[in-house]
Formats: sequence, C-alpha cells, structure tokens
Amino acid sequence: MKPLLAESSGWPGVDEHVVLPFAEAAGRSPHPPLIPLEGDVLLFAFLCAGLVGGFFLGYLYRSLFVETGERA
Repeated sequence: MKPLLAESSGWPGVDEHVVLPFAEAAGRSPHPPLIPLEGDVLLFAFLCAGLVGGFFLGYLYRSLFVETGERA
C-alpha cells in the first residue's frame, strides 16, 4: 500500500478547488496575496494580531462597555 504524501507544491485548498474554477470561468485572473506570508508564518502573524487585539479590547473593556457616564 502506497503512503499518502503531499505534492511538492503543497496541499491545495478551497481557493484552488472551488474559487479558482469559477474565477477562470468569469475571466478573472488570480491576484497575488495581500500578505505575502505562507504556512506557519501566516498563522503566527494572525496569532500575534489576535493577541494584540485581545489585549486592547480587554484593557479598554470597562470604558467601552461598562462605564456609560460622562467623564469630567
């Protein structure tokens, strides 16, 4: 039995199998990604962005959602 191995180009995702055929049928060409990161680096970037956003939301939670009175 032959083991299942990924191709050298990586595993194709939803973009290649679902979106790309419809875009090509409509005459649209794929554009380069907005964030030129790949693989685990992209996941790490989203993790850092979530941590920073979560920190600020937690830091400003009371002033945004709880305290409704005017400040002097």
